[in-house]
Amino acid sequence: MDIFIKGPSKRDVAGMKAAFAQVQDKEVVSVLFKNARYGNFLVTGAAHLTVLDDLMVGGLNAAAAAKETKSADGTPLRQRQPDTEVRAFPAEFEGEFTPTPLTAESIGHGDLVVAAFAQEPYGDFVITGVVTAAENDDDYLMVGPWILYTGKEAAPRLSGVQLVAAAGDHQAPVPPRRGHVEFKE
Repeated sequence: MDIFIKGPSKRDVAGMKAAFAQVQDKEVVSVLFKNARYGNFLVTGAAHLTVLDDLMVGGLNAAAAAKETKSADGTPLRQRQPDTEVRAFPAEFEGEFTPTPLTAESIGHGDLVVAAFAQEPYGDFVITGVVTAAENDDDYLMVGPWILYTGKEAAPRLSGVQLVAAAGDHQAPVPPRRGHVEFKE
């Protein structure tokens, strides 16, 4: 699993455009994202088409609205441009791993976890990725952009978390601790 989370060395944008165009609302999909702040993480859940026809999974934008285009030979095509943070779609892990159920307060920065969430309108979804802690707060934990633990309690949308591998026991890239987000005025 930890090698899979690294993702491909090069994105297959053309393949993803065609694959995303075939996705229907509520279809279960797996998308591998890469983000400097949160690292690489896999989101698996029901596709959600927005009112603008963007495709989301787990509250994250995966692909833009579908557009009609033509192939080199003039055949009509339907495509969706993948978001710049999407590394692979479809993202299908073919190996096996046996995660260990844990409580949210027992995980730490760099642990590789599988976390289940429930949030309307996105429904139930799972994120597999490396836990990140805040720069000055070891107890404020996230996987991808979703909160796991706030230092006082597990996040209300967290349904459960399982450890795949502890920090230092996997090869998945571990992002630096999350610093403050700075906004330009």
